[in-house]
Amino acid sequence: MKRKLNLLEATAIGLGNIIGAGIFVMAGSIIYLAGPGALLSFIITGLLAMSIGLNSAELASKFPNTEGGVYSFAKLTMGDTVGFLVGWMRMISYSISGAATALGFASYLPFPSLDYVIAGVLIIVLGLIYLAGLKLASEIETTLVIINIIGLVSFISFSLLVGKFTPSHFTPIAPHGIQGILSGASLAFFAYSGFNTIATLTPDVEDGERKVPKAIILSLIITSILYILVVFSMLYVLPWQVYGTQGNPLSFALQEIHAPTYVVILISSTAVIATVTVTLSTIIATVRTLKQMAEDNLIPRRFSKDLLSSVVVLGIMISSLGLGNVEVIGLVSNFGTVFSYITTATAVIISRRRGMYGKFSAPAYPALQTISVILSLVVIISLGKESLMLGAVSLIVGLLLHEVHVQINVIEKGKRLSPHGKLE
Repeated sequence: MKRKLNLLEATAIGLGNIIGAGIFVMAGSIIYLAGPGALLSFIITGLLAMSIGLNSAELASKFPNTEGGVYSFAKLTMGDTVGFLVGWMRMISYSISGAATALGFASYLPFPSLDYVIAGVLIIVLGLIYLAGLKLASEIETTLVIINIIGLVSFISFSLLVGKFTPSHFTPIAPHGIQGILSGASLAFFAYSGFNTIATLTPDVEDGERKVPKAIILSLIITSILYILVVFSMLYVLPWQVYGTQGNPLSFALQEIHAPTYVVILISSTAVIATVTVTLSTIIATVRTLKQMAEDNLIPRRFSKDLLSSVVVLGIMISSLGLGNVEVIGLVSNFGTVFSYITTATAVIISRRRGMYGKFSAPAYPALQTISVILSLVVIISLGKESLMLGAVSLIVGLLLHEVHVQINVIEKGKRLSPHGKLE
């Protein structure tokens, strides 16, 4: 009988999927969009992530035997069609975000002409690690996440020690207006989306109904504190105007202030590790969502096998590398992520009205759920035309695929019926 994950290992998988994309890859792009207001962007997004995390924690305690996370919560409370759309959008957004972090990994290596090749190879290797077993993946994540946190703390400490507070680095607070802050928040949400990976692990965690909610909340508290401190440190050492869409913003900042080579190597190495952990966690969440959809017969059942579902997910991730730089990939990915989180708040409301309670309940009901939906809509609206258009197309394609699958099931069921209307 396989040993289940403990609280530390579950939290580590969540941290592994959060720490990496947001700071080591996206931080420069967020400052580029929001200026010093990037601090507010991360605070806004942190509050949104915490509200969604509390909703996910409650649902994980109510539905402890599902592997689909947000997808399963939507299906069990709102039916197959909504469930399919959530699962479909999650699969797309997870896959695209995996491509962004893999590209971030490649950006930290000294082979710029091979970025896309390196990112593709990383995706394949991590897919093979997942196929080797979830326990192995979680053990790798636990070790690497500790290194990631040490790296971020080192960056913060070094920046505050060698830097000097300069008011112009933090003014004007909103050079691009409120829209810039909201755009930054929309991109920053990419950094927090990984906490939902923990919700897909409930069946594989010891006392999952109690420990998964704790793991979700712990991972969000730790990352929110680190994120805000890192962005503050980046602004502390350099004016906001110098940051752009670099895939390696922390090492870029250190190189600009002529930090010792060993410091740059330390942070760059940590960044490489962080992008590895987040890509691995993304693969875990995407494959498990796809498998659960197959087991629920919302897609062909053949996809319930680890090998086939992994091949599909890895293929989408590698194809997504063609979208371009990390900022574009991140914004496109966020549409599906935020869309699915709107349904999470709704699922909490529906399940409570049905009298369903688990071992954890989100506080401040229903105000928290209302705030969660409103903030999610603000983030979606702020994503930009390209992301909104691709998101809308993805939803329409998802609806068509679902309808085709439903009709195929009806036809196959009809073929199994005898002329007297009984199954043969």
